[in-house]
Amino acid sequence: MRRAAIYFAIALLGACSAAVRKDLTPPLAAEAPEAAAGEAGLLDSPPLSPSEMVEHALSRVTFGPRPRDRALLEREGIARFIEDQLHPESIADPALYDRIYQFDVVQEDSSSLVRELEEARMKKKDFVAQLAQVKLVRAAFSERQLQEVMADFWFNHFNVFGGKQMEAALLPEYETRSLRPNALGNFGELLEATARSPAMLIYLDNWRSRRGGLNENYARELLELHTLGVAGGYTQRDIIEVARCFTGWTVEEPQKDPRFVFRPRMHDYGPKLVLGQVISPGGGEEDGERVLRILAGHPSTARFIAGKLARRFVSDDPPEALVERLAATYQRTQGDIRSMLRAIFESPEFWSRRALRAKVRSPLELVAGAVRALDAKVGDPLALSRAVARIGEPLYAAQPPTGYGDTAQAWLSSGALLARIDFGLQLANGQLQGVKVDLSPLAGSDPASVLTKAAAQLGAGELSEKTRASLLDQLQKAPAKPELQAARAVGLLLGAPELQRR
Repeated sequence: MRRAAIYFAIALLGACSAAVRKDLTPPLAAEAPEAAAGEAGLLDSPPLSPSEMVEHALSRVTFGPRPRDRALLEREGIARFIEDQLHPESIADPALYDRIYQFDVVQEDSSSLVRELEEARMKKKDFVAQLAQVKLVRAAFSERQLQEVMADFWFNHFNVFGGKQMEAALLPEYETRSLRPNALGNFGELLEATARSPAMLIYLDNWRSRRGGLNENYARELLELHTLGVAGGYTQRDIIEVARCFTGWTVEEPQKDPRFVFRPRMHDYGPKLVLGQVISPGGGEEDGERVLRILAGHPSTARFIAGKLARRFVSDDPPEALVERLAATYQRTQGDIRSMLRAIFESPEFWSRRALRAKVRSPLELVAGAVRALDAKVGDPLALSRAVARIGEPLYAAQPPTGYGDTAQAWLSSGALLARIDFGLQLANGQLQGVKVDLSPLAGSDPASVLTKAAAQLGAGELSEKTRASLLDQLQKAPAKPELQAARAVGLLLGAPELQRR
């Protein structure tokens, strides 16, 4: 088995690296404009088959397809499914809350959580462990899949490290009040919600920033990572001026009552000049609000957000024409995220064969996707959240404000690939405590048929000849018991190159 794992790690590294090198300009959606398709150079590409379109939509809009999701899309259509996901408020999700409300970090407010953390500092790891489990459960079991995909996307965009000071106690409210409600809404409103969040104010030290004691951390990341981008046209002088505008944006008693408050005595009331726009003297809290409006409406922000969304949903190196159209959509709709996503899902680039399985799954996507594909029964998600960490993405533990990356390079290493394979084998063989999978429908005495059924269940699609031949060789060496054949097939498939991409 170890030899098989090493082989697949080598094969995976080569296959995924090849995917990164490809020109990833996405087959043509039936409703997409022909002119746009021509500009993207896609008219000569063979279109995706109906089954490929279903798998592609599910792999991008969700954390991974469940068997019943395929049946739903085939019955009601892809367009209906996507539109429903764009409006999560219309999707009932009662079972999810039964799963997540067993955790203290979900039941209690920030004030209670910070007091608990202050009284017993050694509990910080427990808090983060609970947060990670809740995130994994949401990714695997929520019916509002696109909302969860976008909540994860925005958390990395507006990253907060859970290990700093009291952050672990502030993160539940940060996600539930700042990120998730705005994940498909207006970018300007999302930006302001994060700017006022105690979690962000403490993480980037703005809560200490005052007239005569300026801290530039939040201002710098606001411009570089949250809005304009590193090439967005700002200067060091702009960073200083933005920092002056946000003096007084602080937190009321961080260790007892962590809520946003504006303190006039901390504010710099002098005139400021931000990106060429004058902010008159004498302002207060509204100075920061003015900066947020300037940044949310800036063309560089439109392009920066467009590029990141295209990278998440289409390819690591998204087509320039698509990014330009998305930036135009941002500006036309004044930052409406739902409109930008709809533009992606209706684009020829999204439905191109070159976009099919062009993205490497993050560890969270791999683990949550495997749980969904196998309809795993999860009584305790701790082992799953630990698996995500072992594969390379300990949740809430990205220390830099950049968060975790969204390209293949962020996830490809020999150690990480072997950890992916080990996870697949452990899951399939029932070795993850608190997690059970029923593989009896896949069982059989013929290795070829077992492999075919397992690949279909996992959404592997067409296996390469090399992968299929190697898997069959391994299965033929396995014990003849049908249930062991199925477990071995699923475990090896979860480590195969085809299952590392979405």
